[in-house]
Amino acid sequence: MSSKRYLFSCVSYDSLLYAIGGKNDTYLNTVETYDPKTNIWKSIESMNIERNEHDATVIQNTLYVCGGSNEIYILNSCEYYSQNTNKWSMTTPMNSKRRGLALVAHNGYMYAIGGNNGIEVFNTMERFDTTTKQWQPMANMSYTRGYFGSTIFMDKIYVCGGYNSSNEKTCETYDPLTNQWTQIASMLSDRDNFQLITFNQQLYAMGGVFGKPDTVEIYDYKSNQWSYSQSLPIHAYDFGATVI
Repeated sequence: MSSKRYLFSCVSYDSLLYAIGGKNDTYLNTVETYDPKTNIWKSIESMNIERNEHDATVIQNTLYVCGGSNEIYILNSCEYYSQNTNKWSMTTPMNSKRRGLALVAHNGYMYAIGGNNGIEVFNTMERFDTTTKQWQPMANMSYTRGYFGSTIFMDKIYVCGGYNSSNEKTCETYDPLTNQWTQIASMLSDRDNFQLITFNQQLYAMGGVFGKPDTVEIYDYKSNQWSYSQSLPIHAYDFGATVI
């Protein structure tokens, strides 16, 4: 990347990788894209607000960023990016201020999950309707979580690990059709500030602050079991990962 950054968000959008916000010596609102075809990073228009500890997702061909914090505030604000205009615009803020949250898109809705407001860690979730531009409270997770991993897998939302009063290795899934959370097998290691991604019909949990920060675990949904895979070449946490 052109800039050093941690506690940033990383998403794939229209065959490009986006590195958004974060922190180095200061809080960042800058955004850069990586094109795997040309192997080139390019800076694009900066966000309206400096933020780290936020999250990003793509829904209906639009890139959204919500929450996080900066030097002054813990944020509930959200903004979205238009490739056509290379501009960021503000949209309806979340009901709760959240940093260390997860933001995922599923079937035309965007879900903001967990995180903290600087006082308490949340198990709450709210859903954004892109048509009405309104947020609605949804079912709570079984555990409070911040700085955890989340992804879409087998048409459900999966969340794992994170931090509350201790480090977590528990996992649970959310079914949007029933608005219910169900616990599944825990990871083998406690992890927060790690990455959880879906690749080739499997879940990968990578890195993190606690436990074994260079390890990778794979989840087999048929057996409901985690197993260690090949380790990362370095200890990694507060990083971004996505599939292009």
